[in-house]
Amino acid sequence: MEPSPAHVGFSEDHAATIVDELNACAPDAAGLGAWLARTGVETERIVTSKTLTYITLARRSEDGGRIVLMLLDGVWERAI
Repeated sequence: MEPSPAHVGFSEDHAATIVDELNACAPDAAGLGAWLARTGVETERIVTSKTLTYITLARRSEDGGRIVLMLLDGVWERAI
């Protein structure tokens, strides 16, 4: 199923900027909620555990793929 046009549009640079912001403002899962509230970035899914936190953004990449960001060992990175 193709994503709706409203959910497509984050460029690779924008996704990288989000990762940089998360590393600066949300070094742990507790900081994620405050960052999301402040930025208004929409998420499709948020999963947290003792060792791993990841978020799937509601908007897709320009090619229609999912954008999944993970926090592992205190560092945010793009997983997909």
